[in-house]
Parts: sequence; C-alpha cells; structure tokens
Amino acid sequence: MADRVPADLHVHTALSPCGSEGMRPAEILLTAEQRGIRVLGIVDHSTAQNGWAVAEAAHAFELRVFVGLEIESAEGVHLLALFDDARAGMDMDAVVAAHLPSLRNRPDLFGEQLLLDEWGEVVGTDERLLAAATDLSVEEIAGMTAARGGMSIPAHIDRTVNGLLPLLGFVPPALQVEAFEVSRHMTRSEARARWPELAERPLVTGSDAHYLDDIGAAYTWISAELAEAPTGAREWGQRLAREMTRSGD
Repeated sequence: MADRVPADLHVHTALSPCGSEGMRPAEILLTAEQRGIRVLGIVDHSTAQNGWAVAEAAHAFELRVFVGLEIESAEGVHLLALFDDARAGMDMDAVVAAHLPSLRNRPDLFGEQLLLDEWGEVVGTDERLLAAATDLSVEEIAGMTAARGGMSIPAHIDRTVNGLLPLLGFVPPALQVEAFEVSRHMTRSEARARWPELAERPLVTGSDAHYLDDIGAAYTWISAELAEAPTGAREWGQRLAREMTRSGD
C-alpha cells in the first residue's frame, strides 16, 4: 500500500442546482476509484439528502465517504460540514433547512435539484432554492457541526465569491474548524504567501466537482493510515489537520 493516497473532500451530486445530472452515486464512485481517490466528501448546497445514497453505494467500492453539506453563512462564506454518519448529516440538514430563506428553485435558471437513491434513480426533486445563504454566522455553522461530531472546512477560502478571506479579510478567532480549503486555482504555497495568517494553518485542496470530469481535478495527499482510520469525522479532521500542519505543502 502506498504511504500516501489522495482525498477529495468537495464533490457535489445532481442535487446541487449547478451540478450535472450525471453526478449520481455509482458514477461518482466509479470515477473517483478509477482516479485513485481513496476518501470522498459528498456535499450539496444546504442539504445532505443525497449523501446517504452515495454512502450506501460506496459499500461496493474501495472508498471512504463522508456525508455532508456546503453551507452558506449570513456573511456569504461557504463552509463544508462533513460527517461519517448519514444520520448526523441529516440532523445538520434539518438545522440548516430552518435557517434558509423561503425561496423556490428556478430550474430554468439554476438547473434541476435531483433526489437520488443508491442506484442512481431519480426519486424526486427538491423545490427549495438550495444555493442560498442561511442566517447563520460562520462561527454558528462550525459550532453546530462540531456539536454533531462533524468536521468543518471553510471552502475555497481564496475565491472572491463565497471565500472566507476575500469576504471577511481575516480568520475569526473563535472559528472552530479542522482545516481550510484552497481552490484548485491557487496552490497552498501561494495562499500562504498572499495571506500570512495561513502560515500555520492546515490547508487542503478539493475539486469542488459538479461534473464527473472534475472529480479528482484537485485533491489532498493524506496518509494511507488516515484514510482507513476508524474514527468519527471530527477526530478524523483533527488528525487531518495535524498531518497538513506537519507536511506544509
């Protein structure tokens, strides 16, 4: 077994309005496996409803799957909330649902939001506008995730749109997160050079895949031991943070 293996903790399904209809459980998992990915984070905007289906389908693959959501804070910042248990993910889903605006999706503008089973069959659609900001602060989202045993990762922190640092200009001192994600358009070294406050922070990279071709377009090397570590998501994220802090780039 290789000493290090790739992890892509930011992959969407066909439930995300901007995602391809081809982003279905078996197709996602097969594509990831063919590209050598060993750990996947499955997130959709504001919901974990398709995460359980991918987790169920993953039993037929050599992949570890974290179920989660990509949540937009009141400040406009995107955070990944990842769980090792689909039930915890759905608990967080219910919390987020209570803090979303009452807006309906416009499939003609944003695309369909497809609910899938583990076989990839369409079982319905979510009529809410999922790609919307909650009324929760970044600290509240991270705290709620931690309380449910999950790990929090601010997404694509370098991006002008929905990125933590361009929007806030700093890392809130009380923010409970395990790592920070840099988009695939910037290296971790470049991010640290641009924002000195990241010098000692654990940084990861994910693909933010909305199409099958994008899965594994960016990933993070982790130890094979961590990939298989029998821990909950929050402890797993803490171990990931230690690995990333030690390795730098």
